[in-house]
Amino acid sequence: MSKGRKGNPQRTRHSLSVVFLVLVLLVGLRAPLAWGQTYKNLAQARQAAANAKSQDALNTVLLSALSQLSVRDGIALCEEYESKVNPASRAELRSTIGGLYLLLGQTEDAAKWYAKAASLDSEYVMQAIRLSIAIGDQKTTLQLLKNETLSEESRIMLDVWLSLYDNDYSSASIKAKDALVRVSDRRVRRELLFLQYVADFGQFGTSRSTLTKDFPGSIESDLVTGKAVPSSWFVLSLGLSWFGSPALLSDFQKKSSPPPEEHKSSDATQWLQVGYFSSKENAEHLSKTLTSKNFQTRIAELKNANGDLRWAVHVAAREDWQKTQSLLKDQGYESYLVSP
Repeated sequence: MSKGRKGNPQRTRHSLSVVFLVLVLLVGLRAPLAWGQTYKNLAQARQAAANAKSQDALNTVLLSALSQLSVRDGIALCEEYESKVNPASRAELRSTIGGLYLLLGQTEDAAKWYAKAASLDSEYVMQAIRLSIAIGDQKTTLQLLKNETLSEESRIMLDVWLSLYDNDYSSASIKAKDALVRVSDRRVRRELLFLQYVADFGQFGTSRSTLTKDFPGSIESDLVTGKAVPSSWFVLSLGLSWFGSPALLSDFQKKSSPPPEEHKSSDATQWLQVGYFSSKENAEHLSKTLTSKNFQTRIAELKNANGDLRWAVHVAAREDWQKTQSLLKDQGYESYLVSP
């Protein structure tokens, strides 16, 4: 996320308008042909909504105003008139309110409104479940899971998510592997492969995955190979916000120059990081495993941004570090170059 700084107010308002229009496309709101007049503030938009003579006119006012007002004013307007729009449009408006709360980073409010939208239209059930899992609302999650429109493959995937939520990495990994045998939908398979990677990483600090082979251009593939840093939108949409320890996405791949604890070598040696753990025991286990495969290793004790201890497992490069990286990859280990 970009750092907050003052900018051109007109440009900011235009950016919010563009964001909202994209949001409208995502949640399925159907824009009326007429966009209506310009609204300088919330009071003008409220007056126009109060004077609307038909449902189409009210929808036009709301959509036009939302593209011009601040996000908070847009939420206030939508919440005020949500009960006054016709039932056919209410689910869409509820999901729009949820989307606006997501823009503010207010996940609990977003989850509440998506659940309300899902109660009227099954189109929003999956997003409502994801957000309910993300905020730890198991009661709402279990209620939503009873929705008969959910496909069997979606239920299987969500079951893996629930195990991850409980920090039961072993169960999540087993469920993901079993599901991959039965699931054919490529979108679901891609997510299951990523969930299996997360689960195995949670257990062992490293993971084998066919993501890079099966879905080479995917964001999941870029994440596991370190080519991409997850945005808040990605984390939110997948519901990874509860992950604490071991932290896969929050401090995996943070480079530092720690003193080696074992298997010392010359200062000129280049090192590849293979694992990153909240448990020293797990780091030692991986180090021994790699040593048994004829790799030279060391364990580095680090601290993350919160001051919590972490242990990284490094492998010494043999002449050309890229060749060592390829050897590690052949063994199923992803790695990246760190400072000596």
